[in-house]
Amino acid sequence: MKWSDIRELSRMQREGRSIGDIAALKFAVLAGPEHTGNDRLHTLPTPCLEVDLAELRALPEGTVGRAFAHQLDRNKLEPLVISDDMKQRLAQNPLALRYTTTHDLVHVLTGFPTTPAGEIGVFAFMIGQGFGSSRAMLWSSAVIYSLLMPLHVPGIWHNVRVGLRMAKEAEPMLEARLEDLLTVPLAEARRRLGVRPETVAAIAPGHESWLASWILAKSPAKAMA
Repeated sequence: MKWSDIRELSRMQREGRSIGDIAALKFAVLAGPEHTGNDRLHTLPTPCLEVDLAELRALPEGTVGRAFAHQLDRNKLEPLVISDDMKQRLAQNPLALRYTTTHDLVHVLTGFPTTPAGEIGVFAFMIGQGFGSSRAMLWSSAVIYSLLMPLHVPGIWHNVRVGLRMAKEAEPMLEARLEDLLTVPLAEARRRLGVRPETVAAIAPGHESWLASWILAKSPAKAMA
């Protein structure tokens, strides 16, 4: 990441730009414009996942969309929105747009919680599917989390292994039309995507912490995972 990139991201934060814009640009900067994942997403009608939270809440229990709404509500979040200006700027980088707007939905589909152990699991899953950054960043992030959050060490390293295993078993998730799965029962959506129940069951839930929330908000792994 160049100094000019850091300054721009800092300026966007000071100006109160949307979290979606900041996260998408951060991902684009860290992944680089030549990421091979971009070539795999040009067939999607639109790279951005755009949902209405009220409509998700109205879906039947057990559906992907209702589970998605529960997760957002539980974490007091709103669906990430990308501005038209940022969509245009990143038009040749659909991976950044897709990765950013589907991050919370990927948690639901894979079964990884939003704890530090769960975040690193999603990070490993995405890297294993060829949509994240380098494995070196995965290992370095796991080491940093382990040093700063020693109580989370077992779950962090366990979920790195589970995430990489799930990545091999499942269909390329970001290439799928996840929008079409919102009304589908979660178990059926996972079946279609190749997410195996026994692998989901192997996920370590981990636990929340204030320090973890602060670290994840500022780390490359949160932007890339």
